[in-house]
Amino acid sequence: MRGRAGWLWVALLPPACIAYSWLIHAAIVDAQTASARVALAALNGVPHALINIFLAWIFGRTLRAGRESLITGFARRVHGTLPAFMESYTRRVTLAWCLFFVAQVLVSAILFGAGSLDSWSLFVNVLGFPLIILMFVAEYLYRIVRFPRYPHVTIWKGVQMFLGRERDSRSTEIRSQN
Repeated sequence: MRGRAGWLWVALLPPACIAYSWLIHAAIVDAQTASARVALAALNGVPHALINIFLAWIFGRTLRAGRESLITGFARRVHGTLPAFMESYTRRVTLAWCLFFVAQVLVSAILFGAGSLDSWSLFVNVLGFPLIILMFVAEYLYRIVRFPRYPHVTIWKGVQMFLGRERDSRSTEIRSQN
C-alpha cells in the first residue's frame, strides 16, 4: 500500500497544475482593471519565463563540446551502452528540448508585447503543460518510427527509471556482484 501512496502525488500533480493554470488564466481574464491584469500577468509570466530559461540552460550546457548531452545520459542510464547513431540522436533530442524551451519564452514575449493579454495568458497558463506533453509524445512516436528495431522504453517507464523507482537489469547485476 505504501508504494501506491508514494505515487499518488504523481497522479495528482498534472491535474493540480492544470487547475492552477486555468485559475490564473481566469483571474487574468476576469480582472476588472488593466493594472490588475498586468500585475497578475507579471506575477505569473516571470516564473514561466525563468523556468523555461533555466530548463534551456540545464539542457543546453550539456551540449558543449566534450560533454555528454542530458538525454544521452538519461538513455545510457536506461539502456546501458548506446550505439553511435543513438548517441547522435539523443544529442539532437537534447537540442530540440533546448529550442522548445527557448521557443516558449519567445512566443510568450511576442504574445505579451504584441498580442492580447488574454492570448498571452492562454498560451502561458493553459497551453504550456499540454505542449510539454505533446513534445514528449511526438518525440516518442518519432523514435518508434525512426528506430523500429531499437528497444524502446515507454515514457512512463522512463519517468520511473529517472526517479529511481525502477532499476534496469544492469544496475541489479552490478549490485549483486558486490
